[in-house]
Amino acid sequence: MTGWTEYLLAWACFLGAHMIPALPGPRGWLVARLGRRGYLAAFSLLSIGLLYWLILAAGRAPYVHLWDQPLWSRWLVNIAMPVAILVAALARGMSGLVLAFALWAGAHLVANGDLAHAVFFGGMLVFALTGVARSGLPGVFRVTWQRIVLAVLVWAALLHLHPLVIGVSPLPA
Repeated sequence: MTGWTEYLLAWACFLGAHMIPALPGPRGWLVARLGRRGYLAAFSLLSIGLLYWLILAAGRAPYVHLWDQPLWSRWLVNIAMPVAILVAALARGMSGLVLAFALWAGAHLVANGDLAHAVFFGGMLVFALTGVARSGLPGVFRVTWQRIVLAVLVWAALLHLHPLVIGVSPLPA
């Protein structure tokens, strides 16, 4: 299965995995069986796996050009990503994570001018902004040297693994 069919199926699975557990019944049932930490671990792993599949499916979808990708758009991503990772690492609670996803999606939306990626990053931006609307902006930051080092290591890992995992270098050419 390739092309638009896989892309739509990946979107359906990703959205379903986030919408079904948000309902009181399924989430309560899962937490009762897995425990809170077990549920969060399973949900996180499932989310990461489905996000990765969605990224790959967007890359395999037919290319439909929407706008040119100027060099400055790659710089935008390379500036936004360390900020997003730092926000996620330092903010307390989910508000930092969803704000980081909004920064990630918004910057990548500008830098990817084809239909599949515009839908992907635009959809992720809307998804993240609804999370920001629900949780609010981060109000408390836990700034420690360990969190800053972790953020730098995550940023460096993502920067260097991007070509291997995603298939495209994030660095401006």
